[in-house]
Amino acid sequence: MQIFCIIFATINNFIKMSIGLKEISHLTGYSLSTVSRVLSNKISGNSKSAKDILNTAREIGYSKYRETAPSPNRILDIALITQHYSEEFYAYLYAGFDKVCSENNHSLTIHSLRYNSSITKQLKYLSQYHDGFILFLPTLDTNNYRQIKKSLTNYPVISIAPVFEPIFDTFTFDSYQGGALAASQFLNSDINTFGIIHGPSEKWEAELRKNGFKDIIEKSGATISWNYYGDYSFESGESAFHDINKKSKSKMGVFASNDQMAVGFIHAALENNKKIPGDYFIIGYDNILFSKVFFPKLTTINTNVNKLSSEALDYLIRMIKGQVKPETIAKKTLIPVELVARDTHKRG
Repeated sequence: MQIFCIIFATINNFIKMSIGLKEISHLTGYSLSTVSRVLSNKISGNSKSAKDILNTAREIGYSKYRETAPSPNRILDIALITQHYSEEFYAYLYAGFDKVCSENNHSLTIHSLRYNSSITKQLKYLSQYHDGFILFLPTLDTNNYRQIKKSLTNYPVISIAPVFEPIFDTFTFDSYQGGALAASQFLNSDINTFGIIHGPSEKWEAELRKNGFKDIIEKSGATISWNYYGDYSFESGESAFHDINKKSKSKMGVFASNDQMAVGFIHAALENNKKIPGDYFIIGYDNILFSKVFFPKLTTINTNVNKLSSEALDYLIRMIKGQVKPETIAKKTLIPVELVARDTHKRG
């Protein structure tokens, strides 16, 4: 019975392959033998016929395309794997990677695995249809990444989410620097009481932002006298204001770990007849569109998504093409951030 199943599967795959070759031949106008030779690497990928055939094979989802066409001679299919949240930052991230992929004539597909019960199994499945992965899975820890790496042996993968002990080569923003810049800006503005709206504790970049802010404040001899744990949402920013208002704390410099929470805080404060700046001073993180158009305009930390996308994709493409040798210790590249000074941090 087992032998029969193997024979049946082999015949079935052969039939599918034949149908695929015929469809490619029909769509491109090249003979079946030419299509077969291109997909067997017997014709240079630089020739017009090869480029036409390889592009068509990719477009129709021909399953053998990825195995037979060498990566230097074809459009690469890159998958950005995320845990999507309804935050404007995700739109910036997707647009950045889409732009860089388009400029390099590669294809980008976005998959969200936020609610997937087995990320490792899903990634194993998706690896059949893509040339490489960019992982943006900020809730995963080192052990999760180890499991993924074990299941995707020799498959091109990079990460753009920080983790305490990187397993994959990682490109990420310098979140610690961002928190430190916010603290320095408050200190330079002669503000002497401080608070922070944390991001989700399971996200390592939120911890780095908090630590950068905390370290600079404490080095100055001051302390953080108010803390609130948010979840990156506008609503948690509103809740943070109600908490600080209930505790009768004011004239405080507040660092919010992302812009959505900062804007939520400002919105609730203004609704309650508080002045920003004045009663509170606030700095956000990400420099999303709202930070530029919301009044008062938000002082924030700018993250250059285009630079992150460009450096990460360039490295992954070289990895796919075999131009990067895997090393035992994962490489971590930090993309610098910068403070954008607007109105909400200013005293007087």
